[in-house]
Amino acid sequence: MSDTQAMTAYPTFIAGLCRLVVQSIARMKVEGLEDLPRTGPVIIAANHMSNADPPIIGGWLGPALNRRPTFLAKEALFHGPMGFFVRSLGAQPVKVGGNDIAAYRTAKGILDRRGVLAILPEGTRSFDGVMSEPKPGVSLLATRTGTPVIPVGISGTDALIAREQSFPNIGARVILRVGRPFHLSIAKGADRREALAAADVELMRRIAALVEPRHRGRWEPWPAE
Repeated sequence: MSDTQAMTAYPTFIAGLCRLVVQSIARMKVEGLEDLPRTGPVIIAANHMSNADPPIIGGWLGPALNRRPTFLAKEALFHGPMGFFVRSLGAQPVKVGGNDIAAYRTAKGILDRRGVLAILPEGTRSFDGVMSEPKPGVSLLATRTGTPVIPVGISGTDALIAREQSFPNIGARVILRVGRPFHLSIAKGADRREALAAADVELMRRIAALVEPRHRGRWEPWPAE
C-alpha cells in the first residue's frame, strides 16, 4: 500500500501560507527537522497552548515529511470560513464527548493508509502555558499499531496568542523543536492499564524535553539519547 497525504500543490501552498503568516507576526525558531521519516505511518504528538499550534505543525512538519499531517479536531470547528481553513489543514472532525471508539477507528484508518496523524495529547489548549495531563488514546494507538511517534515541543505560542486572546502579540518569540521518532511499547505480561499509564508519562516527558522549562509543569524531561 502506498503512502497517502502527499504534499501536492494545494497542501504545499497552504503550508507555505502558514509559514508566511506565522513568520510575519512571530520571531520563529525551528529545530530538528532533519532526517524525519518520509515513508510509512507516523504519529506527531505535540503540546498545545494556542490556536497557532496546528498551523505551525502543518506549516513546518508537512514539508519536512513531504506529507500533509491529518489532525483530529472537534466537529464544531468545521463550519463556515473556519471550517474551510480547518479542512485545508487536513483535519478530520471528531465529536466532542462522542464515541472514543469512532475516534480511534478514524485515527487507525489514517495510519493503516500509511498516513501522518497529528495529535495534541492534552486534548485542549493550556490555560496557563503549562503542559497538563494527556487524554487517553494516544499511547493505546501507538502501542497497538507499532507506529513511530515524533515528539514535538512548541514554546511561546501562549505569548503569541493565548487561549482567550483574539489578536496576536506581534513579535512574540516562538520555538518549534522536533524530536527523534521513537516507539512506545508494552512489556509482555505487564498489566495493560499500568503499562499504558507509563507510556503516557514517557510520551509527555519526551515532549517536555523539547519545550522551554516554564511550559513543563510536573513533567520531568526525558533523558537525552
